Amino acid sequence: MKRTLSTMTALVIIFIAGITVPGQAVAAAQLETTQSIDSYCDATLYACNGYQPLSDEQFLPPWAPAFKNVQGFYHNDLAGLYRFPSYAVAINRDNTGNATSVIACSDIASSSCVGTDVHFRSDLSMCSEQVTIDCLRDIAIGDANNKPLAFSIIGQFPLGNPQYFKGSPGLKVPNGGGPTLIRIPDAPHNGGDTYLIKAQMTGSKWQSSQTYFMDSFAISITAVKITDGKYAFGGASTNPALYSKGFSSIGIETGTYPSFCAAASPTQCAVKFALPVGLKFGLTVDLSRKVAGWLHGRIKAPELEVSLNKMGGSTVKVKAEPIKIPVNAVWVNNETAPQSIKDFYVGKPNSGSPLFGNENKSKPLSEIALMRDGNTGHNVETLKEYLTWLATLGDKAQALPTAWSIQTMSNYQVSGQLQECLNKIDSLAGIVTTNAAEYLDGPPSFEKSTGTLDYKVAATHYEPDGKTVFKGTYDLVMNSTVARCIYGFTNAPVSATVSITSDDSSSSAATTVVKESAGWLSLSAYNFTYSSPVIRIKLSGTAITPKLIPLKANTKKITCVKGKIVKSVTSAKCPTGYSKRK
Repeated sequence: MKRTLSTMTALVIIFIAGITVPGQAVAAAQLETTQSIDSYCDATLYACNGYQPLSDEQFLPPWAPAFKNVQGFYHNDLAGLYRFPSYAVAINRDNTGNATSVIACSDIASSSCVGTDVHFRSDLSMCSEQVTIDCLRDIAIGDANNKPLAFSIIGQFPLGNPQYFKGSPGLKVPNGGGPTLIRIPDAPHNGGDTYLIKAQMTGSKWQSSQTYFMDSFAISITAVKITDGKYAFGGASTNPALYSKGFSSIGIETGTYPSFCAAASPTQCAVKFALPVGLKFGLTVDLSRKVAGWLHGRIKAPELEVSLNKMGGSTVKVKAEPIKIPVNAVWVNNETAPQSIKDFYVGKPNSGSPLFGNENKSKPLSEIALMRDGNTGHNVETLKEYLTWLATLGDKAQALPTAWSIQTMSNYQVSGQLQECLNKIDSLAGIVTTNAAEYLDGPPSFEKSTGTLDYKVAATHYEPDGKTVFKGTYDLVMNSTVARCIYGFTNAPVSATVSITSDDSSSSAATTVVKESAGWLSLSAYNFTYSSPVIRIKLSGTAITPKLIPLKANTKKITCVKGKIVKSVTSAKCPTGYSKRK
């Protein structure tokens, strides 16, 4: 039986910590069972029996090809954008770190919202007379000719989630409500003309601190169609058993919405559709906190402005085009899997989504079916994992959805001269965006030997048809002060060259753009090819001439002795006839 978006129902499930929503893979083999696949395949997460997505944004994976001794790899960068709505939870723990109670807070400042640690996730609302900070200040949409397009605000979607909560300006915690639904009549997509804007902040506070820290910030725009049906609110679990030795983002036990929904209520789903490519979408967000470090995301040709607002926080304005990104997934039999895949996981715990109700991931892989989670960020380890699976993916994407998203980088430090230059500014250093499946979400590495900024990206070579070459995009917008600091340049104009070196050491042709404006240096490379090229940027400018400062003589006081005569002198050595007392 074929399932459609209008008739599919949401099954009751529990998300386990660290699990993400998997995507499409190779066709599943015939399962050896007398049960119907509908009785055990979770139709909210997998393409079970005849599921056909209406667009790549609604893409779901097929079920596993066997009940055990198989593992899969799923990589879909959109999964994390829609996984959780707003919530605030207070967790009390015992001496071992395991949770003894978990409370969903309705008011972050309430005396009942206390625990060993408290965590929040807030979808920011539009700014208003009542909400003047930590809110969406402005929305802007332009066509291919930069002509502004009119829009109207429908309101928050969905309404009534029981885990929405009241924030606190004093604690710098925003209200936790729903994302904003708008209508753009002159920007139709395949599902209509409605769009969902999600600006989400996450933060936490530990028992010893009275201050909430911002853990992450992300904004995204999604084309949607509101569809009636049977769905569910999402949220955070209040089951203490699921919060062992640390905080984990966990889905609510009473239900969830299918992964083809960007958001949902019990009766409606915001079904995802493709964004019109070529339009420019812009968002301005007022934050009570400063955004420093780096942003990364899924946009093309970003225009970035960052300023200090009256609250001492950052007002961030970004305008850019959406891009298409590859989704990859594959299942392999553990006996015939490439040795490189086996070697990568040696000594690592099993992570991902165990299927068939078997939640014991500590069992040997020969006894379980495990979908590896490739959506935990973009860092050195995730890049290595993707490259390990790359040859097995068949060198083509399984889907090519559109995306428009930006978020703060993961919390890791860069080393050497680059970090020293980043430490000199107390504001946003830059933004890196690309359509690569995998990349590093921080700044490029500075290679002193070549004087270049190097950036590693990776993706499958072809689009889903297996014939059309998938062309790469890369944009780096860097604070001019940081760029000049790295190279020791003066304030004279800076020029740059951008080169693409493929994994076989050959040069890949690319369209490159370099410009500097309003304190930002923008470098772009388009139309290069994957699988794992290195983007190399060489800046040129006027070097700062170091000032020669004459060395001063040692003016330290020393004690000099001549027989019984002792004198203290300020000199590098004792007078003639005197010896220095040791």
